[in-house]
Amino acid sequence: MRDMKKYVLLMLLGCASNLFAQKIKMEFKPGIIVEEYTPEKTGIHRELPAGYSERMLDEIQNRNARATQSQQYVKAGTQVIVTYETIPPDDVKIIFERAANLWASTLNSDVPINIYIRWRSLAAGVLGSAGASTNVRNFVGCDRLNTWYPVALAEKMAHKNLNGSNPDILATFNSDFTDWYTGTDGVPKINQIDLYSVVLHEFGHGLGFIGQMGLSSSDNTKAGYGYPGIFDQFMINADQVALTDTSQIDNPSTALKTQLTSGALFLNSPSITRLNGAKAKLYAPNNYSEGSSTYHVDQATYKVGDPNALMTPQIARGELTRDIGPIVLGAFNDFGWSSSNIIADNYNDTEDVSKDIIFSAKVYSDTLINESSVKLMMAIDKSILSATSVPLVKLGNTYTYTLPKSNATRKINYYWTANDAGGKKFTTPAQAPVISGTNFGSYYDFTIGADTVKPVVLYENPIKYIFTSQTKINLPTLLTSDNIGIASVYMEYSINGAPFERQNFTKVAGETFSYSTAFNFTAGQLKAGDVVRYRVIVADAAKVSNVVYLPSSGYYDFKVLALADPVSAYVQNFDSNPSGDFFLKGFNLIQTTGFSSVALHSAHPYADGNEESYDGAGGSDKFTNNDALLLKPIKISAENPKITFDEIVLVEPGDTGEPFLNSDGSVNRSFYDYVIVQGSKDQGKTWSNFANGWDASLNAAWLSKYNSAGDADGNSTAIATSSLVKSHEIDLLASGDFKVNDEVVIRFRLHADVGAHGWGWAVDNLKIQGPKVDPILAIEPTALTKGLQISPNPSAGTLKVIYEQAADLDGLVLRVIDLQGRPVFNQSYPTQGNRFEQQIDLSYLSSGTYALQLQVQNQVVLRRFVMVK
Repeated sequence: MRDMKKYVLLMLLGCASNLFAQKIKMEFKPGIIVEEYTPEKTGIHRELPAGYSERMLDEIQNRNARATQSQQYVKAGTQVIVTYETIPPDDVKIIFERAANLWASTLNSDVPINIYIRWRSLAAGVLGSAGASTNVRNFVGCDRLNTWYPVALAEKMAHKNLNGSNPDILATFNSDFTDWYTGTDGVPKINQIDLYSVVLHEFGHGLGFIGQMGLSSSDNTKAGYGYPGIFDQFMINADQVALTDTSQIDNPSTALKTQLTSGALFLNSPSITRLNGAKAKLYAPNNYSEGSSTYHVDQATYKVGDPNALMTPQIARGELTRDIGPIVLGAFNDFGWSSSNIIADNYNDTEDVSKDIIFSAKVYSDTLINESSVKLMMAIDKSILSATSVPLVKLGNTYTYTLPKSNATRKINYYWTANDAGGKKFTTPAQAPVISGTNFGSYYDFTIGADTVKPVVLYENPIKYIFTSQTKINLPTLLTSDNIGIASVYMEYSINGAPFERQNFTKVAGETFSYSTAFNFTAGQLKAGDVVRYRVIVADAAKVSNVVYLPSSGYYDFKVLALADPVSAYVQNFDSNPSGDFFLKGFNLIQTTGFSSVALHSAHPYADGNEESYDGAGGSDKFTNNDALLLKPIKISAENPKITFDEIVLVEPGDTGEPFLNSDGSVNRSFYDYVIVQGSKDQGKTWSNFANGWDASLNAAWLSKYNSAGDADGNSTAIATSSLVKSHEIDLLASGDFKVNDEVVIRFRLHADVGAHGWGWAVDNLKIQGPKVDPILAIEPTALTKGLQISPNPSAGTLKVIYEQAADLDGLVLRVIDLQGRPVFNQSYPTQGNRFEQQIDLSYLSSGTYALQLQVQNQVVLRRFVMVK
C-alpha cells in the first residue's frame, strides 16, 4: 500500500502571539503530461448528430470570413511564442499557430507564453500529448498557498518570468497518424480526426485544465495527492463538499477514490456559474481511467457540438471544435487568468538600525481596483491581529511607505491587502493575515536589531564507507537559511585522529538555500582501516555570529575499506557468521524468528528513506540505500558466470505495470522501493546493475503476504517466515556492462524512499560462480591414495595439492565439497608429465570441514581437510 508522495517545502517558523508566520520558499516540480488517443484505443465513442458536418461547415466559413475582416484580433500584451523541435509541414504549422493565437486572444498576460512543439513519430493510437513543463507554488502573487499552478499561469500572476528560457508548455503530436484533418476552412471527413481541435485541447491542459489527484495505492483502492493543484481547489462532489476538504475526505483514502469514480464530480466557481449557467460536470466513470478521468468535462453531458465539448476526454472522428467554451473560460478566470495581484518584497532580519526601511508594492489587476482599499497593514512588536494601516504614497501602480529608523530593537509584522471594484479581496502574501481554519498566520515578519537566532540547517550524513581507491567523495547537499544571512559553511575533518583540516562548502548556482562540497583525497592518502571523522559548521552573518554544528555533538565518521584479492568463486550459507567478508549498512547476519539458520537480513521492518535527496539539492524527498558489500572481488568466469541465492522480498511494490527503468536509463520513481544486486569493476567508484531491481511483486506469494497486513500510514506489517523462500539466479554478463575476466565488487542493496515500507529482504545460500558438479563415482584406488598429498591441514585459506603417478597424466579435475554435499570449488587443469602440483585459493570459505576430490579420468579420490580462520 502506498501514500502518494508529499513534496515537503522548507518552512522557517516564527511565533507571534498564537500564530505562526510562514516564510515559504517558492518551489517547482515537473508538470503532468496528458496523452490523447484515438477512439479505437480508448473505447470511448461519441456520436455525430444528424447534419453536424453541414452545420459546422457553414459555421467555419462564416467564422473565417469574420476573421479575415478583423485580422484575428489578439489582445495587446498577450504574446504566445511557438517554437519547434523540427519545423512541421506548412498546413500543420498554421494549425499550431492559429490554436496558440486563439488561446492568446482568450487570456491576458504581460509575460510571454512559450510553447515547444514536437511533431514526431508516436505509437499507434496516440494522437498527441501536452502539459505544463513545470508547476509552481508559493510564488509572490498567488492567491492560494501550497497550491500548484501551471507555470504559464504562475508567471501571469507573478508578473515575471519564473523559468528562464525553458518552455511553459510541452506538446507532442503524432506525425505518423494518417487520418489527420489539417485544414482550417472545411470540416473533417467522417473517418478523420481534426488536428486543430486536438491541439486546442492539449494546449488547454498545459494552461491549467489539470490537477494533482490520482490513484495512490499499489492496489488502486485509494486516491490522493501531495499538495493540490489550483484546479483541485474548485472540485466538489454532489453534496457540494470540496474534494480538498480533508476534514470531510481524507487524503489519501478510498473515500477520495469513490468521489473520483462516482459519476457525480463537479468543477464549480463563480465565473463558471456566471458564464455557463451551472457548475461543470467532470468525467468520473466508475472505472478510473488514467489520463481521462477527473481532468476532462463529462463525455455524456457535453456531446458533440456542445459549446463545452473542447475538454471532453475523447474526440470523435469527424468532430471539430473552434471555441474554448464557457466552462473553461470561467474556470480559467477563477484559477487566476483574470486576477488582481500585489507584488511586494519580503524583508530579512537586519541588525542595521541606522536606516529607514522602505516598503514598496506594485498592484496589478485585470479589472478595476478600489484604490482607497490598497493598504499596508503593520504591527510593530504586536500580534498581526493588532495590525493597522500605515499611510502610503502612490505613484502609478506603485505604493510605498517609509518606516523611520530607530535605535530600538523592533519586530515588524505586515501584509498588503486591496479590493477590486467588485469587492473581491486579494492579499500578499496569499490568504493574509490568517489562513482560514488554521492557527497559521500568512504574513511577513522581520526583526530590526541584534540577532540571536541560529541558522536553520538540514543535512544528513549517508556516508558509512569508502574504498581506498576513491579520492573524491561528494557530500550530500546542505540546506540552510537564516534570518540575517549565511556567512560561512564549512567542514572540519580528521583522518585517524590527526589535526583537523577545514574544507569550505560552496553555494549551489541558481539555488537559494543549497551548499555543496566534497572530500578530495590524494591517491594513496587513505589506507584500509582508516577512519575519517568530520563535522559541519554553519555560521550566520550576525555581528556576533550564531553557529550551528552538525552533528550537534561529536562527529560523523566513515570507514575506509580494503578489498581482498579477487577470487574465482564465493559460496556462503552464513551459518559461520562470515562478518569479515562483508561490510554491512542496514543489514545484519542473524537468525530471526521464523527461520532455522543464520542469513543476511535487512532491518525488519526497514526504515523509510531519510539520508539523501532525489533532487540532489538537499530537498526533503529523501531515500536511503542499505548495503551488504562483499569485500572479495569476483573474477568473472566464462564457465559459470551466475549468482544464485535464496531470498524473501517483502519490499514496497511500485505502481502496477511500471518498469524499473525509464527510457533514459534512470530508475523510475513510480517503482518505489526495490532490492538489487550491483557490481563495480573500478573498485567501488562506479556501479552498474547486473539486472533490474525487483520488489514484492516479483512473486505472487510475496505480494500477497506484503498486502496481508498494514498500518494507518500505508506500511505493510506482514512478517515473513521461511515458507516464503524462493530461489533467484542472476547472470553476471546479461546486462552487457561486464565481461569475462572483469574483477567485480558485488553489493546487495535495498533502496527505500520516503513512502511506505515493509518487512524487508533476507538472503541465504549465496553462490557466486559456484561450481557445477557432475555426479561421479567416489572410489579410492590405492595408487591414487598414495599419490595424493594436501597441505597444510588445517588450512587458513590456501591449500597445496600434489599428485604423482607412474604414467603420464592426461589432465585432472579438483573439486572441494562442503559437508552438505554442495560444491564450493571446481577447476580443470592441464598436466605435463606424471606429476601435478597446484596451490588453490580457498580464502573465501568459512571455517569448517571440507572434502577435496581429485579426479583422474574416471577415478576419484577424496581427502578431508579443515579450514580454520
